[in-house]
Amino acid sequence: MLQRINIRRLLHRIQLREAKFFHWPSCKVRKTFLDFFKDRDHHFIRSSPVIPWNDASLAFINAGMNQFKPVFLGQRPRPWPRVTNSQKCIRVGGKHNDLEDVGRDTYHHTFFEMLGSWSFGDYFKRDACEMAWTLLTEVYKLPPERLYVTYFGGDTSLGLEADLEVRDIWESIGVPVHRILPFGLKDNFWEMGTYGPCGPCTEIHYDHFWRTIASDRVNLGVEDMIELWNLVFMQYERLKDGSLLPLNTYHVDTGMGLERITAVLNNKISNYETDLFQPIFNEIQKLSGKKPYGGKFSEDGYCIDTAYRILADHIRMITITLADGLFPEDSHKLRRVMRRAIVIGRDYFGFTPEQKKLVSLANIVAESLGEGYPELWSQLDRVKIILQQEEEYTDETRSKIAGEWELMLRQCPQLKILSDVVSVGLISALKDFSPLIKEWKSKDSKLPNQAALKLVDSYGLNTDIINDICFVFNLQMNAEGIQNDLQKMREMKKSVNQQNFESTKIFANDTLFSNPSFLSVPPTDDTAKYYYENVSGDYLFMPVEAKVLSIICNGQQCEVVAGDSSVGIILNSTNFYHEAGGQEGDVGELCGKNTKIKITRVEKIASIIVHWGEMRDGEVTVGETLIASVDPEYRLGCMQHHTATHLLNSAIRAVTGVSCQRSSHVTSDHLSLGVRMYQAMDQDNLESAERIVKSWVDGKCPVHRETLHIMELLQKSDVALLPGEVYPDNVHVISTKLRLNENCKIHGISHISSTEPCCGTHLLNTGDIGSFCITNVKSSGVGLRNIQAVCGKRAAVIEADAERALGELEKWEEHVGRQLASTDTDKINLTAKDLHSWRSSIESKLMPYVARTKIMNTVDNLLRLLRNALRGDANKQMILEMEDVVNKQPQGPVVHFLQTDFGTSKAVLNKASKIAKERPALVIARAEGTVVCRATLTKVLVAKGASATDWVSCVEEVFGGTVKAPRGQDPNLVCNFRGHTMHTVNEEKLEAALKKSKKYIKQYV
Repeated sequence: MLQRINIRRLLHRIQLREAKFFHWPSCKVRKTFLDFFKDRDHHFIRSSPVIPWNDASLAFINAGMNQFKPVFLGQRPRPWPRVTNSQKCIRVGGKHNDLEDVGRDTYHHTFFEMLGSWSFGDYFKRDACEMAWTLLTEVYKLPPERLYVTYFGGDTSLGLEADLEVRDIWESIGVPVHRILPFGLKDNFWEMGTYGPCGPCTEIHYDHFWRTIASDRVNLGVEDMIELWNLVFMQYERLKDGSLLPLNTYHVDTGMGLERITAVLNNKISNYETDLFQPIFNEIQKLSGKKPYGGKFSEDGYCIDTAYRILADHIRMITITLADGLFPEDSHKLRRVMRRAIVIGRDYFGFTPEQKKLVSLANIVAESLGEGYPELWSQLDRVKIILQQEEEYTDETRSKIAGEWELMLRQCPQLKILSDVVSVGLISALKDFSPLIKEWKSKDSKLPNQAALKLVDSYGLNTDIINDICFVFNLQMNAEGIQNDLQKMREMKKSVNQQNFESTKIFANDTLFSNPSFLSVPPTDDTAKYYYENVSGDYLFMPVEAKVLSIICNGQQCEVVAGDSSVGIILNSTNFYHEAGGQEGDVGELCGKNTKIKITRVEKIASIIVHWGEMRDGEVTVGETLIASVDPEYRLGCMQHHTATHLLNSAIRAVTGVSCQRSSHVTSDHLSLGVRMYQAMDQDNLESAERIVKSWVDGKCPVHRETLHIMELLQKSDVALLPGEVYPDNVHVISTKLRLNENCKIHGISHISSTEPCCGTHLLNTGDIGSFCITNVKSSGVGLRNIQAVCGKRAAVIEADAERALGELEKWEEHVGRQLASTDTDKINLTAKDLHSWRSSIESKLMPYVARTKIMNTVDNLLRLLRNALRGDANKQMILEMEDVVNKQPQGPVVHFLQTDFGTSKAVLNKASKIAKERPALVIARAEGTVVCRATLTKVLVAKGASATDWVSCVEEVFGGTVKAPRGQDPNLVCNFRGHTMHTVNEEKLEAALKKSKKYIKQYV
């Protein structure tokens, strides 16, 4: 380490003595590269997002070739003969030292740009080498005497000869022999993976010292001699048995890091000395007031300049990744980098949660890279919202566990390297595993796989953090074994979840669908599912005449089926839509000369579509012709709700600023949309989203369907892709646009569009949705909301019901006002009971969410007024309420939240408990500005292990407060709880407390 630091100091002095060649801004370096290759017939392709939309094997795009991987594997035809681009790349390694290297040297980064050029079966080695040399020496004007090149020196064990062709090409170009160096498999043979396309490569290295001979420094991983450009020649395919076969088509894949070439062109040793990082350093200094960045490196890696480098690097990675659509919840690697940046900002630069200074740094990143990647500007608001939320989340987590963590650090200072990933799960794991760690170290210093699985499954830790824990405690981890065990655990859970699937599902019959006769059935042509038209307001779904290829009955393939039977019919073509993309499959009929089959379910198995249904009479025979007719009303309902789902998704994104679809379910009579969001979906936002969809319907906007190749899809910046989704080669894209009127403009937006890949069936015009209303919103986790809505005739009926209910509500308001004025206690009591019954009847009806919320809030306020009028007798009201509860539930434990509002009065809960008599009872109430609770148990249950203290602690865990038994009484038989002072009682917390309490007592009763 000391030797490396001394080299840096020497290089820094040389830099100061030498005059600059010229100044090359990074944007000019990037543009010059791309223009050079475009002038040589290379087609420019914009960078794909850093999220690998179509490759589940990668966490992030980590090389320029990733989006062309299917071309190299022969899975897709080449998009163009020659291609160039600058690809956004992210490399966040799984090992601790991978991430820790960032900021401690001059060239490791979590985010970098890869300048690339490709030939897909067009030119090969000579042209690639000549173009690279020309660009570096004639366009970038790098001194040739500073450049060294390497080539593959062969491998006798694999029977691979040295790539003398490349050696001779470099010599013919004019590179001196002593600067053309051979290396082995490790350095100069590139492979995509354990098998697949591969081949020799040649690299161009740059000597920062400008020495006469420095060939001994090449490929040592030193900073004075850096690899600048790698040219890969894919000419083999590695088979699974390890052997190599020549490819029919040869490809070229080259990559050069923008950060490195920019540093070189500006005569800088460090990438951090370029305009890609300096503006971020300046902003950090301005925001913090710390001394300016000095470029120093510390022997132990910890100094203020290291913090500058780490923070600048991380904010680049964070901004790029968030702008490309990833959420921290979907990537523990992203969340870790975000937390690390937040912690460094707090600990080294004094950034406070209120200042939100990381957002200012994201602005600088957009200014720096926005010219090359305009999505940074269009998505900057999204980046800021998520970044602010993550700052608040991290600060909240740290404050909760600060005391425990400080204590752990005093006991084990090495844990400091984990400070950026501190979580409740980590602290709990370290506490519980401390004795075991000593035991493991005394044996073989290995972390058992079962322990690693528990760290993942029980404590919520990921393998990166587990690896860091092993690093701290000097333990060895079997990474491959743990991954295999984790995969088995996931598959086991998946298997358990699938046990409740219908036994009639054809997927269960593996024998049937693996036999040769079934495998010989050709794919079903279902293109007709998209053939329909709107004629004078009515959708026409034309029947399809199709031939029966196979019949399935009682789990067997049959030639003929007669009489009443449940059958599966496979046709050569169909207009039925099979369940996919969240949309349910069609229903309808298959009709022949001798039969009529009612189709109730349509499924796709491999490339074959099975129509499941009931045959009431007649017979059906393989080879005969049937007429396939979908149920038009059912199909139209699915289309209405599917198109509305797309519109609602776009409306929510526009209203909240940041959202991402997580799931959807579309049927003929409703839709359900799961969305992740960072801003609260409050009443105003919900009304705004619904209003936008209604405007879209009123606007009668055309809905377009176009088919794009996956390469074309990735080039479009306005398509809403789902993270982790795998798309086919040819993708249907559904799009529609709306000009917002003055009542619907959100955040100054005058236009809104919806553009999504989708295989479902959609309307031809948004006006055909008819009526639309949101009916329910549920929380399904932190930041997750499930929104339900209905369209068409059903929505119109629901809205009419809501209008009537709102009219009735006005009458209730008048009636309650009259009763309150009368001060007649009996009448007030009767009114409260009647109003509560009316509320229950409304609650059971399907109704627009906005109207329901308004009604419920108003009724609750009216009930509160009625209770307040009776407040002087609140404990009497409580007794009446408890008697009613006990009478309605004559047996079992009583767990109840009292509707009686005590206001500032004291709730005498022992009176309520006595009404339950010899039954276990737990009652919760609002009184004196807080939540209070009392639990009573029988001696029989206490003998079984139950405890009133433990029972009432279920409430304390949710609300926080004091648990205490009455003086002189057995805490196992009776216990009280008093919560912290609060203005309102959170309904979700109340529901959680009741749920915990019921679950506790259930195990003893």
